[in-house]
Amino acid sequence: MRAFTLALFLATPLVMTATSAHANPFAAHTTGTEITQKQMDELEVGKATQDHVREKFGAPTRREQLGDTQVWYYDYAKIKHFGKNVQESTVFEFGKDNVLKVKSKGAAPAKTGNPFLGG
Repeated sequence: MRAFTLALFLATPLVMTATSAHANPFAAHTTGTEITQKQMDELEVGKATQDHVREKFGAPTRREQLGDTQVWYYDYAKIKHFGKNVQESTVFEFGKDNVLKVKSKGAAPAKTGNPFLGG
């Protein structure tokens, strides 16, 4: 019995590292699409189109039509066990020709409905 308990104790760290991030209780929880600054820099204003952005990041979290401008939002949240949580939104604005006019990154909307993110 002691040998079994010792084997179980020694095997537990191996099992924890072999499981997926979703099953790992120590992994941070993420939602949405994370877009890094490097990925944003790869999209050139005046050249990239809606098709380029969709191919790279998938469908946006939210869309808005403001006159001739279509705005795409990619929201991202990461709930960490330790340290500050991450909550951001990457925004792409397209003209009526579907070409990228403006790109920016900032804080996501305050009200998420998620109490762990404070809103």
